Amino acid sequence: MTLIVKDLNEKILEEVAKRLREGESCIYPTETCYGLGTNAVEEEAVRNIYSIKERNPSKKLSCIVSSIEKAEEYCNLTETEKRVCERFMPGPLTLVTEKKDSVPDILNKDFVFRISSNEVANTLAKKAGVPIVATSANFSGTKGRYSIDDISLVIRDRVDVILDYGKLDVKKPSTIAKIHKDGIDIFRQGPISKKQIEKFLSI
Repeated sequence: MTLIVKDLNEKILEEVAKRLREGESCIYPTETCYGLGTNAVEEEAVRNIYSIKERNPSKKLSCIVSSIEKAEEYCNLTETEKRVCERFMPGPLTLVTEKKDSVPDILNKDFVFRISSNEVANTLAKKAGVPIVATSANFSGTKGRYSIDDISLVIRDRVDVILDYGKLDVKKPSTIAKIHKDGIDIFRQGPISKKQIEKFLSI
């Protein structure tokens, strides 16, 4: 039976973070839409997320971490990537980086992460102590959802916990970028543009 929580106090978030770390699934608010999360480095937990949202495992997933230092436990960050993280995170930038062996291939061939500016998402990642999956709480190929009532009942019934943060402001999904020696690749255009990153790096 799905646990639905509206009083998102610290004690509740501590308990939900523990459940996420143990591989349970959760719908939670992010700085964009509602996300669907679990322990991003537990293979079976990640596999369950694909099943919940009926997503083809070839379409890989990103995650949320609590800090740059935590990200470095799971990926190899260059000095340039660290600078970009320090400038644009927390915020709507997702960075594609070289993953370490501790990250299962089912999550992604890279380590794709952001630090969330949403207090609930950030607290969950911090208290869980592991990266948490950050895919939208919808069926694959459909639009993001900004309130719990808009999320499919089927999906709601499939998860272990729902954190109801009320109606979220409708915002663009995060920019997904990869930084390499020859420049910057943008895989999804969001609030942060390629020009903004290039301008910052030229300083």
